[in-house]
Amino acid sequence: MRVSVLIPDGESHLLIFVINSLSQIKGIEIHVMSNVKFISMRSSRYIASFAYYPKTENEQLWITNVNNVIIKHKIDLVMPIFENCMETIIKHKKSFVGEKLCLLPDLVNFGKARNKWLLTQHLLLNNIPFPKSVLYSPNESLTLTLENLRFPIIIKPVIGSGGGDGVYLFQNRDELESYLHTKKFDCAQIIQEYVKGYDIGCSVLCKSGNILAFTIQKATMLNSNPFKPWLGVEFVYEEDLYAIVERLMKSLTWYGVAHIDLKYDVDNQTFKIIEVNTRFWGSLDASLIAGVNFPHLYCLASKNESFETPQYKNINYLNLKGLAKTLFKDKSLLFDFNFIMKNTPVGFALKDPLPIIFKYMVLSKNVFFVKLKAKFKIIKMIQSKY
Repeated sequence: MRVSVLIPDGESHLLIFVINSLSQIKGIEIHVMSNVKFISMRSSRYIASFAYYPKTENEQLWITNVNNVIIKHKIDLVMPIFENCMETIIKHKKSFVGEKLCLLPDLVNFGKARNKWLLTQHLLLNNIPFPKSVLYSPNESLTLTLENLRFPIIIKPVIGSGGGDGVYLFQNRDELESYLHTKKFDCAQIIQEYVKGYDIGCSVLCKSGNILAFTIQKATMLNSNPFKPWLGVEFVYEEDLYAIVERLMKSLTWYGVAHIDLKYDVDNQTFKIIEVNTRFWGSLDASLIAGVNFPHLYCLASKNESFETPQYKNINYLNLKGLAKTLFKDKSLLFDFNFIMKNTPVGFALKDPLPIIFKYMVLSKNVFFVKLKAKFKIIKMIQSKY
């Protein structure tokens, strides 16, 4: 299949994972549009063209810019990779030239899945397991709010918290009250019982609620903040989990990709839906290495081309941070070249090294200037005393 794909939200941190996947398929030409001029992936050998347009709150102007790129490069498919861009495209589907958009859910179901409170109401209505949850309002009595919840609990934004930002765990009421008294929220919050058990996720590609491709991955190494993306996963198959996710996707008549976070509740011995990421996910490289190229299959499904549900391998995977952490504890892994190349993203980095080099040059430069600024501050403090 020869197809030109436009990623209109290239400023997203997920771009590298999507490009790693698409670049594996001959015949796919990748075009990127971004509201950030200098991004590390701009130097990727796999990008056929890069278009920069300054960030704008004017959605119609942004759509015009997308249409200009579609026409200029004769784009076949427009593939948004992050929620904000997806939502804008869903709202303005008819404003884009041609029928170029990848599969996307309707606005109502997209909103249900993305909004954590609406999701809990949807799960309750469809008898799909999830942790007990309440919507928190500073104007309501905390006693009434927590009446039916058991500690420990977590609190998180109804919208957002991508990558674990804004998610906090509290062991008792005193801890929670102290936090609430010192915090001003930008958006509504949801308070949810913390599920005791292990973390597990399911990535899917759907059409009309039917799962066309999926992987199930269990966390083997958590981040220092357990709510942030996992550092290591093991690909497994759990029939009960798949059945729950299948019911969820059908109930949402889902189109496109999604990643569902779940936990296995050791007390009730069932899997519970925690949240739905209505976009691509950070472990996309892991899915690719396990044998499922979601972005490529997304292209095929969007072009109405059929394919058999791919089978994935039950492998272990470490991202770069997880690999570094493991090497720090066990230097012998450094000599396991086969594992490093086949079970980590190192192989992708070696084939397309410039984005990684660019990224770390920028990080090093920023660290240098921060340290330099701190030194000047100390010098000025000393000078002021004399």
